[in-house]
Amino acid sequence: MSAPRPLAGSRAARRRAYLIGEMLVLYLGAPLGIYVLVHFWRIPLFMILLPVAVLYILLLTFDGAFVWRRLLSKRLARNETLSVLGLFALTAPMLTWLTFTWAPEDFLHFPRRLPALWLLVMVFYPLISVTTQEIVFRVFFFHRYEGLFGAHVWPLILLNALLFSFAHIIFQNWVSIVLTFLGGLLFAWRYVRTDSFWAVVLEHALYGNLLFTIGLGRYFFTGISNLHFG
Repeated sequence: MSAPRPLAGSRAARRRAYLIGEMLVLYLGAPLGIYVLVHFWRIPLFMILLPVAVLYILLLTFDGAFVWRRLLSKRLARNETLSVLGLFALTAPMLTWLTFTWAPEDFLHFPRRLPALWLLVMVFYPLISVTTQEIVFRVFFFHRYEGLFGAHVWPLILLNALLFSFAHIIFQNWVSIVLTFLGGLLFAWRYVRTDSFWAVVLEHALYGNLLFTIGLGRYFFTGISNLHFG
């Protein structure tokens, strides 16, 4: 007699367990592994991030349920652009003022001290770092794990922000952890709201470039064969 076919519920449970395990490896194990490579093996961060980014891109590419064309061809709606810019217009002055009062010695230090390098960061940080981070933490994450939460959107957003923040333990300071948690909440909410890669890229780029400009970039520096923005 042949063995009975597994029930659909059993397949779903195994699939759920697999996805949870995958998420733990990719979003907890990988940051811990990168931490060890940078701070114990002294490997520069930029040498690690490229192969890591390629891994996530390949995983998406070979996922039959994912279509790059759909992701990249979806234009940023005018109302969402205004929403992103409007919120930034409200929060940017507050962040600038807080930095000026909390760390006046760091305020505008990067553009004043290294203007040419600052300009390069303003251009290449959005093009390379932001797009890669958003593929890893928003596109891949929500594509793979959204189904684990059903209709419960806010637990999913909170988990995404926590994992995004956890990935920044490599910088070994609480400022980067707090800022990336708050940013993670905003970027995850924006992605769920718009289903737009370009919306979160725009928003992430605005806040990232602002932090590097006003003097908070030094909190996103590993100290190991890297660039010091302070």
